[in-house]
Amino acid sequence: MLGGAVVMLFCVGGAVDLLAEEGTTDMPGAAILLLVAAFAFAYGVYPAALSGPEELVIRNPLRTIKVSWGSVTRLTAQLSFIAFTTTQRYTVWAVPVSLRDRRRAERARLRDLARQTRAQGKSRQRFGGLSGYDDVRVAQSRTPDPIEKLSFADQAMTEMTARRTNWFHRAGLDPEAESAATPDTPAQPAKVTWNLPTLVPVAACLLFVIVAFAVH
Repeated sequence: MLGGAVVMLFCVGGAVDLLAEEGTTDMPGAAILLLVAAFAFAYGVYPAALSGPEELVIRNPLRTIKVSWGSVTRLTAQLSFIAFTTTQRYTVWAVPVSLRDRRRAERARLRDLARQTRAQGKSRQRFGGLSGYDDVRVAQSRTPDPIEKLSFADQAMTEMTARRTNWFHRAGLDPEAESAATPDTPAQPAKVTWNLPTLVPVAACLLFVIVAFAVH
């Protein structure tokens, strides 16, 4: 999001500067900068993944997909974050999978585990069980939530999987099942709509590029 916002502001500022100083002389350059800004907004700023109690909303650059948790069979975060349904799979643009981030999170987890092990070993060597018990209790109270030690993609997958499990529990179904679809109640299809907030600016900038080169 930050990268897309920086590129978008830089390109819009550059286009305005070209039009203000050069006028129509450098209109093709300004049109290309505006087109890059539109793509930066569509692919960097606009995408989002919203996991509500009833459904998962995947807001990709060009389309928005709304799928009920009962239709989600599984979530994976390998090379990319993908939500699988009974018939389709959808890539979640807003959740990037970074192997570097995952390795950094794993190293931090191992460091915390080693530090906690050393602290517990020292507390067991002390006399006076109460003082040792208090040290262990204080160390445990300062232990952060385990999900905070995961990478960004793994955090998203953990939270979304929990939402899916809660949905199955509320519906009285087995959360280990692939979906809530049965012969009597088939799975609800995902609702896919085109994103006008991204398509309209991109189409307008493309038209501006064509006109700018034709006039120039």
